Amino acid sequence: MLSLRSVSKTYKKEMITALDAVSFDVRKGELVGLLGPNGAGKTTLVKIVSGLIIPDRGEIMIDQMVFNKENRYKIMAKLGVVLEGARNLYWSLPVWDNYFYFGSLKGKTNKEIKERIEQLEALLPTSVWKKRMVRSLSLGEKQRVAIMCALLHSPSLLLLDEPSNGLDIESRSILVSLLRNLRSSLQVTTLITSHDVDFLRRIVDRFVIISHGKIVKEVINDNLSTEEIEAVYLQSISD
Repeated sequence: MLSLRSVSKTYKKEMITALDAVSFDVRKGELVGLLGPNGAGKTTLVKIVSGLIIPDRGEIMIDQMVFNKENRYKIMAKLGVVLEGARNLYWSLPVWDNYFYFGSLKGKTNKEIKERIEQLEALLPTSVWKKRMVRSLSLGEKQRVAIMCALLHSPSLLLLDEPSNGLDIESRSILVSLLRNLRSSLQVTTLITSHDVDFLRRIVDRFVIISHGKIVKEVINDNLSTEEIEAVYLQSISD
């Protein structure tokens, strides 16, 4: 579903190499966690895959299409993206207005958007807030609304950037259950970035560990404990 080959990005003004020849794959239906410390290049990678940043070098393929000018809009129609802090929402609009606005941007009619909301409500209940301004919601509530917006057009690939950041224990637990339910019910291929080992351990099939812009290790999540994964993670980023 997603393939990256030697993807590199340097911010020339700051002279920072955010990504250095990054290569890895995410198979269809897989839920992969991109694990790394702050500043490792996780957010830059999500922005490149979602088309917000152009890489300096390398190739990205999504659903067997090369991400280039010719395929850009076809590929973006297949993506659902939630940026860190739910920044892909309009906080000055009510929840329901966000749904119809973002759904219409993806070419959906009001009838189609309403039907999709009804379908997702069983997995992702948000109707209780539909008249509330997004800015009045808690961070955990904003995160759920942002995920709903990202799923309205039935994307093939879902990108979640640091979704657990700033969440309290209850909201974090709700998010874990939500992502498990979405995975089992919708089978959406998902890439999640985080520096939270325990959060990722509870939901992903595989870890891709990134440090200083480079992929340093891939680990299958085969009933590993948090302590075991942390040990592998710390060893990988220190090598």
